[in-house]
Amino acid sequence: MTDQEQPEDIQNQTQESAAAETEAVENSTSVEAQLETALAERDENQNRFLRSQAELDNTRKRHQRELAELRQYAAAPFVQDMLPALDNLKRAVEAAENADNVNDLKLGVEMVAKQILDVFAKNNVKAIEAVGQPFDPNLHEALQQMPSDEYPSMTVIQELEQGFILNDRVVRPSKVIVSSGPAEN
Repeated sequence: MTDQEQPEDIQNQTQESAAAETEAVENSTSVEAQLETALAERDENQNRFLRSQAELDNTRKRHQRELAELRQYAAAPFVQDMLPALDNLKRAVEAAENADNVNDLKLGVEMVAKQILDVFAKNNVKAIEAVGQPFDPNLHEALQQMPSDEYPSMTVIQELEQGFILNDRVVRPSKVIVSSGPAEN
């Protein structure tokens, strides 16, 4: 090997070493840049997640407030429908104080009762049919049992208080007297 070759080899090795160092520095810079990008992306995702959680929590709370308000004022339309009937009932009471004719008073009260039943019907409240029907413990509350020649055993013979159903659910059962069958002599 000549002296000229040696310095070239050393020079090549130095250049290769410098190139390797430059590549290592560039790789290191590239890895650092990737790491910084990944960290920034992680932070952004974390912030998005926290904002989403807060938004979900706020939505849930708003929904609960709205439901509570709906429950609180759910009866308002029904009350508004009942107010005219109450007004007419008050008028009937005032008329009764000055009335000489009981039939007019009776007619006024019957009109108010019909008005109330119309409001019930408008709000899906139905009266339970009782008299002449077989006793049903889901619809009727038996207060008494009496012998009856007119009705068979376990048939409603008299209604003491009318029952009502709201959308297929019993609001109040009919309070009734039930037949025990024909009277024994």
